[in-house]
Amino acid sequence: MCDEGEVIVGYLVVRECADDEVEFWDPENEWSDDPDEGRLYETEEEAEQAARDLRAGDTATITVEPVFEDDEEDEDDEDDAS
Repeated sequence: MCDEGEVIVGYLVVRECADDEVEFWDPENEWSDDPDEGRLYETEEEAEQAARDLRAGDTATITVEPVFEDDEEDEDDEDDAS
C-alpha cells in the first residue's frame, strides 16, 4: 500500500478485464491499456464519482487507484548501483 511519506498525486479509474489485464479511463478517449492515457483525477471523490457512473453501464470490476509521486532519487540510485 502506501508508505508514510509517499505523496499521492492523483487517482486513476481502472477497469479489470479478462486475463488479468487492466484499462484506464479517460472521458475523451474512453478505455485504454496505457496508464498515461488515463485521466488523472485530482481528488479521490471526483474519481469515485466517475467510477460509480461507469459501473452503472459495465459489468467489469471498476476501481479507483492512487497514483504516487515518482521518486526519481530511487531510480538514480539503482542506475548508480549497476
